[in-house]
Amino acid sequence: MLRHTATIVLCFIAGYYSFAQEISGQVTDILTKEPIPFAHVTLGNSTTISNLDGQFVILKEHPEDTVIQISFIGFEPFTQKVENRTKFNVELKESTLALDAVTVLTGDILMGRVFDRLITNYEMEPLRLTSYYKEKLLSDSSMVYLAEGVLDILMPPNVRLNNIKIAPIKTRKNVVNPDDISGNATMMSGHAHDMAISSIWRKNSFLSRRNRKHYEFEYEGKRPYQEHSVYEVSFKPKNRKGYVSGTLYIEDETYAIVKMIYEPDAARSTFWEYAKWTEEYEFLNGRYNLTAVTYKGEYFEMDKVYEFNCILINNNINTANLDNFPHIEMSKTDVFFDEAANNMSDDYWNGYHYLKLSNRELQAQAN
Repeated sequence: MLRHTATIVLCFIAGYYSFAQEISGQVTDILTKEPIPFAHVTLGNSTTISNLDGQFVILKEHPEDTVIQISFIGFEPFTQKVENRTKFNVELKESTLALDAVTVLTGDILMGRVFDRLITNYEMEPLRLTSYYKEKLLSDSSMVYLAEGVLDILMPPNVRLNNIKIAPIKTRKNVVNPDDISGNATMMSGHAHDMAISSIWRKNSFLSRRNRKHYEFEYEGKRPYQEHSVYEVSFKPKNRKGYVSGTLYIEDETYAIVKMIYEPDAARSTFWEYAKWTEEYEFLNGRYNLTAVTYKGEYFEMDKVYEFNCILINNNINTANLDNFPHIEMSKTDVFFDEAANNMSDDYWNGYHYLKLSNRELQAQAN
């Protein structure tokens, strides 16, 4: 079934990737020499992030994709023409930009501007995405399994978010400790559906019109980001109806949220002992789009601590080819683990965007 789906999708995108050239590199801190994970990387209309070792892979899909930009909040952005280079080892420097410490802004004022501009900044027509998804399960810090996929996603307008469609293009997996999977086989099941929907539009989101009043927002200061700056706003519940706390980073010209980090109240969960979400947005084609989502959760089972991690990167976002989505799609309850390949080499992705496995993940595959 999946092979049939892959054939359909490959026919659709064969021309799209015919030019693709792989650009790779590593992002580190110039002072500490430590890798910078989850740095934001863009090239043309393609976007990705760095892995836990600061490594990244991005495709140059068109000859006119000439400039690569790498950025992380608090650091000076790196911008350079690609020309004939295929490798970029980049050292980012913490910004020395002097930002005004005195301001009359408050968290409520800033969030008022954010909410006033939600429709302008994020108004969403139907979108076609090609995305990379990865999930892994650790048991007492040892790898249980790792599963990955390149997905074809049809995102409907924000008024019909429940109609999202996802079809797998290529998937692979490796079970390192099958005895630790037990009855909770989450592999490639439906988490991509949950992660593809931005907190901007979730009906139960802390940012929704009916829920935002249950939170208090505090302005923490300004931080450098890309060519502009961001306002940092922390938030927490102000009554029992609030359920998450975290930090928002708001672009200082458009008042768009470009990054959010938040932790739901684990005491309200019957399963998760801890959970943390991160969402990142990029300005593409005239509006801000969700480009990267990460999730980390911990739970206990049979006297063991399990850590579940997943990530979704929307590498390509466009408004073309909305009417020819494959009929064989992945439902929220599908587990196509048995259909996935077990080829764990980078060559498996063959011209698709992907996230390189970290050294720790590679070591786990070898053990």
